[in-house]
This record gives sequence, C-alpha cells and structure tokens, in this order.
Amino acid sequence: MKKLLCKYCGNAEFFVVNLHETVCKCGLRLTKLSDYRREGTKPAEYPSQKRQADLISKIILLKQEIDKCLDNREQEGFHKLSLELKDYEQELLNMEDTVPQDRFAKSMKENKDWSNGSDIIF
Repeated sequence: MKKLLCKYCGNAEFFVVNLHETVCKCGLRLTKLSDYRREGTKPAEYPSQKRQADLISKIILLKQEIDKCLDNREQEGFHKLSLELKDYEQELLNMEDTVPQDRFAKSMKENKDWSNGSDIIF
C-alpha cells in the first residue's frame, strides 16, 4: 500500500480535522483527493500535458493582447502579436501530432471509433 503525500510540499504527515478534512504540516487544508499524490509518483508525471497547458494559456493571453491592439488601432503591435500567435498555434498542433496520448485519451478514441451508441444496453 502506498502512502499519500501532500501535493504541494510532499509531506506524508497530516492532522485530521474532521471526516473529510486534513491539515498538512505546511498548513494547507486538504479536502479533495486531488490535493494528495501517491508516494512514488513524480509531480510532473505528464510533462507533455503541462507543456500543452502552458501553450494554451499563452495563446489565450496573446488573443487578449491582440484584442487590445485592435481596440487601440495599433497595427504594428497587432502584426507582431499575430505572428507570435501563429507560431504558438503551430507548435501546439505539432505537439498534438507527435506526443503519444495518455491511456485515457487512447481508450476514449478507441471507444469513439468502434461504438456508434446503438450497442449500449442499460
């Protein structure tokens, strides 16, 4: 059986406050199962997903900056940010093609391919 660790500090000792709440030694209140991690797992277990999330957040921020440039009618800033946005979007598309999918995504894709919904019996 593996120990549960604090997701944020890695500590394995907790104080129980009530049935659904514990407090880590770092002072953080842990209420959800996602606040913990199992012993032996690495914090960056899926670095490709982290990279994809970073790219998506950069793309969102760039789109907001492009909107500001359009509001202020700044052509130079618009063109510069648009080129940068295209680079990030292309990098994200390339990453999606080359990065192997995790087990859950593969199973979802396989299920989508073979099942049309008529085989499901309740």
